[in-house]
Amino acid sequence: MKVIAQQQCGTAQWDCNNGQCISANARCDGMTDCQDGSDETAENCIQGYATCHAFGFKCAYGACVADGYRCNGRKDCADNSDELVCDDKKLDKLQGNCSSGTDFECSQSNECISKGNMCNGIKDCADGSDETLQLCVGFDCPDGAFHCGYGACISGTAKCNGVRDCADGSDEAWELCGYPRPVNKATSSLSDTRDENKCQLPENYPHLVARLHPQNETIPLGAWVGNYEIVHLECSNGYRIMTDDSLNCQNGKWTAEFPTCAEYCDGLSLLGLSTFYVCINNFMAARQCTRVQPNTEVIVGCNVGYEGFGNTSPLIRCTSDGKFTAKRPTCNVECGVLRQSTPLTKEGFQLQRNEVPWQVAIYRKPDKTNYKFVCGGSIISPSVIVTAAHCFWDVAVQEKMNADVFQVAAGKYYRDYDTAKDPTAQISDIAEIAISPSFQYGKDKILEDIAVVKLKTPFVFNENISAVCLRFDARANSYVPNDWAGTIVGYGDTDTEYKRIQRVPMKSLSFHSCQLRQQANLADDKFCLQNEDSATVCRGDSGGGFVIQNAVTKRHELLGVISYTRFSNAECVREGILTATNVNYMSDEVVKKMEQFKQEDKALF
Repeated sequence: MKVIAQQQCGTAQWDCNNGQCISANARCDGMTDCQDGSDETAENCIQGYATCHAFGFKCAYGACVADGYRCNGRKDCADNSDELVCDDKKLDKLQGNCSSGTDFECSQSNECISKGNMCNGIKDCADGSDETLQLCVGFDCPDGAFHCGYGACISGTAKCNGVRDCADGSDEAWELCGYPRPVNKATSSLSDTRDENKCQLPENYPHLVARLHPQNETIPLGAWVGNYEIVHLECSNGYRIMTDDSLNCQNGKWTAEFPTCAEYCDGLSLLGLSTFYVCINNFMAARQCTRVQPNTEVIVGCNVGYEGFGNTSPLIRCTSDGKFTAKRPTCNVECGVLRQSTPLTKEGFQLQRNEVPWQVAIYRKPDKTNYKFVCGGSIISPSVIVTAAHCFWDVAVQEKMNADVFQVAAGKYYRDYDTAKDPTAQISDIAEIAISPSFQYGKDKILEDIAVVKLKTPFVFNENISAVCLRFDARANSYVPNDWAGTIVGYGDTDTEYKRIQRVPMKSLSFHSCQLRQQANLADDKFCLQNEDSATVCRGDSGGGFVIQNAVTKRHELLGVISYTRFSNAECVREGILTATNVNYMSDEVVKKMEQFKQEDKALF
């Protein structure tokens, strides 16, 4: 019988469809904790699909698990969708005996249907094999579409329209659409009439679940069981039993005291950009444990690209009430440090990806299919980039372009957008572009040519992606003299087969020396750079940073942003002068935005 769900459990709990109470945090976490499995179904979880954490993995039915669990050979989503997405060539195997390359053979009925009809919510195969989790999981739905609980894609406007457009009906799930929740009303066939030869289960033991032996039938707390019956006990999700897990009723009395449930600590609360953690229980270590048992010790360490703990890693412990003895500590960005990594080899040249781990490539995507490389930039925080303002300036209308036509890639070794060449690259859309209101764009003079960009998704630091230090001294009093040695980054000639990243050695020319050298009227926030050898700088390399190594700290510091050069009619310059914007002349408005963006990043550390 279907009825409207009545709240029977506590405020921090969730009612399973069968009436069992589990921790509210246990719902839709990838692990089945309700005996009827209702805490891990699309009916009760699909609304969470769009709100998983930035570094979480979305199970097909809506649950959220840690991103590191994807394709680890273990079932971490209740529907195993974290492992089913790993076969990226499954669609190549679907033609079967169908003559047309655009057709798909149904697995049992052997019909041929168009591949365009796969995973669209409608069962076109008589056996329904075109709308299954195994086939549809991992489908990349277009913007605005709705993901069904098994991975299929339907129109976003079809969601919650009163019609089941997904084959599993997940587009009409109760919480997703704001409907009353339908559940199966839990009933007990056990008598609650007192009898001297029966034993009563206690009512005031939160999180305890009892099952009658040997039927394995769940018994509600407060119910009576017959003499000499055995009851198996366990705890609901988020908790663990600390003593006896079975009791026997003898002559109307239980053979022992009922155990209490100790609460697990939530390992997901230890996730952050800047840290990792290791759980140690009974001298056994586990990396990134989701449910942390009471009395487990947790060692917290800094991820690659972060620092702050020194030689001593903080130690916290999970207590029996499900809380850690201390708040998870965080680390700070470790800027300007190069790390050793395995070199790559191509065309006989040894390539090192991590020589400039802070360098990013900025692409413009006018039609979402043709990504054009437009500028470089430098990472100063996981989602904060410093680059040139003119990279985002529409000269024709003299205004800033929309952020949504750009993407930023880190760990890009090749200039072309093609990620197949750079499988470890990370790509993010831009959320906001901060440019000084005093920015001016002229043919030979660009004022305030510096921008700070906030990304929608932060980069995950590793040995090939990390931040550069920002040499932010006394602001406008920081004068760049002649002959400071440093490097910029270029991607090579436009007509070469492999437009690969390369470090170009440069030396600084002071504002006055450059003005005399070029016989031009430079903006006050500029200094210049001159090639140290025959290395090439080309169009699109602007926005990248001029980086020097601090003689004392040995860390690499961003001193300036490439603004422009006189290319004449050539795409690249081999002997010439580059103009750079001094980062210490960043306007107050841009500095304020930069600090805001960095603080927003720290909230994720």
